[in-house]
Amino acid sequence: MKSKTTAKTTKKTRASKAAATVKRRSVAQGRLSRTGRPPAAATADMSGATQTNPPHRTSKKATIEALVRRKGGAAIADLMAATGWQEHSIRAALTGLRKTGHTISRERDDGGATRYRIAEVV
Repeated sequence: MKSKTTAKTTKKTRASKAAATVKRRSVAQGRLSRTGRPPAAATADMSGATQTNPPHRTSKKATIEALVRRKGGAAIADLMAATGWQEHSIRAALTGLRKTGHTISRERDDGGATRYRIAEVV
């Protein structure tokens, strides 16, 4: 008994077979490795080009810690603007900092906003 095939499945099969054929040819010609990347020998010989490492992204947790370490500390609004997180997520991150051993103090400023600051250990 033959299985039914539709035009849609036939098109998908043809497209995937064509893509596989192109990749096999590229691998055979040495343009790509089996992983799909150019071979290391081709990329290693970049005459005159300086290779620089991309800058490391700072994690949002590290951003929060840096803002809270400032002399004046940071308000929730500052932390929300820096990370793009919601208020409850900021509070959870502050709780995480407390659990890792940081002593976080809360103080009200003149405007009535609560400012969070990592207390310096003396």
